Amino acid sequence: MAGKVGLATTDDIPDLVEIFWEAFSGPGEVVFPHSDGGRKWLQRSFDNFLGQKSYYKPESKVAVVRNLNGKPVALAIVHVVRPGQSITGKAWKTRWTRCEDIPEMSEEQLSEFFEPLARAHYLVVGKEGHVFIELVMTKASNRGRGYASALMGWATQIADNLDIPCYLDAGMRGMGICDRCGFKPQDIEMRYGGPPPCTPMLRSRNGKV
Repeated sequence: MAGKVGLATTDDIPDLVEIFWEAFSGPGEVVFPHSDGGRKWLQRSFDNFLGQKSYYKPESKVAVVRNLNGKPVALAIVHVVRPGQSITGKAWKTRWTRCEDIPEMSEEQLSEFFEPLARAHYLVVGKEGHVFIELVMTKASNRGRGYASALMGWATQIADNLDIPCYLDAGMRGMGICDRCGFKPQDIEMRYGGPPPCTPMLRSRNGKV
């Protein structure tokens, strides 16, 4: 059924890469190059998300909404972070994948993207267990149909079932959806030392204020 949220499979990875690239076109290509090397890194990252669970990293899930032809047109990357699991520093390399063997990928650029977000993330949730909605994206031709809201609802239901809070980093375009899903902006500017790169948003256990 079109518009229904389901889990991605490894067969979906080529489409997931295209959705990701569309979301990170223009300036985002500095960090996530639209090249053979960039594709290899993303394919390996999605393989990592969809692969075996590991004690050493959060449990990752990739949810999708499909069109009438069964192709993914929207996706969410979500992680269930157990108490004490690392979300700071180089934790992105465990969650996504390494890049040292791909010349077109820059660890410096990836670190500059992920690590400031991780610092804000840690200031809000610390070592508490939580669900982390890392990315929600919809192909431009399919926006305005409620797919992002459906994906957010799917992710917050995981948090509610586990009775843990839910965290995400919001851009201006997503603030309305976040508010409707029960997320509240967190004021960490003083502790962060200035404005964080995105707005840290937290949804309390079972959406309680």
